[in-house]
Amino acid sequence: MNIEEAKLIKESQQGNMNSFEQLILRYQDQAYRTAYGMLGNSEDAKDATQEAFIKIYKSLKNFKLQSNFSTWMYRIVHNTCLDMIRKRKRRQEIPMETKRKSNDEGYEIPLEDTADGPEELLDYQFVKGEVKRGILELPNEYQGVIILRDIEGLSYERIAKVLEISEGTVKSRLNRGRKQLRQRLTNLLQDD
Repeated sequence: MNIEEAKLIKESQQGNMNSFEQLILRYQDQAYRTAYGMLGNSEDAKDATQEAFIKIYKSLKNFKLQSNFSTWMYRIVHNTCLDMIRKRKRRQEIPMETKRKSNDEGYEIPLEDTADGPEELLDYQFVKGEVKRGILELPNEYQGVIILRDIEGLSYERIAKVLEISEGTVKSRLNRGRKQLRQRLTNLLQDD
C-alpha cells in the first residue's frame, strides 16, 4: 500500500468523506467488473458495487493498515455478490441480461480480436458471449476464481486472501472451473 492510499484510508477512518470518495474512485471500476462478472448484468452489478462500498464505509474503522486495501475490498465485493446470488436463487429470479446477445456495454472479457472481416467479427462476438454465459453458469466457487484470475489478473496469493482459502484451493478451483468452461464451449462447437 502506498503512502497516499494509507493517508486516504486514515482520513476516511476519521470521517473525511472527500478522502473516502477519492479512495473509492480508485477501485470503483475494478469492483464493478468483479460484480458484473459474478452477477451477469449491469443493474445488479451496480447495486452490488454500491452495497459493497456502503459496507466498506461502515466497517472502514476496523480496517488495519497492515493488510492490502484492494484485497479487503475484493473480498467485500465478492461476498456481497454471493449474498445477491443466494437471494436470487431463493426467489428463483433469472436476470434478463443473461438472455441478451454478447454486445453488452461495460464489462468485457479480454479476448484478442484477430477478426479480419464481418464474419470473423460475428464469430468473435458469439464466442465472447458464450464465454460470458459459460462463466455465469459455473458454480460460485469456480466463477469467483476465474473472474479474479483471468479477468482481473490477480495473483494466486491475492485471490487466496480475497476468498480466504489456500493458494492450493485457488489453483484447484481454477483448474476445475476452466475445465468445465472448456467442456461447455467444446460441446457448443460440436453441436454446430
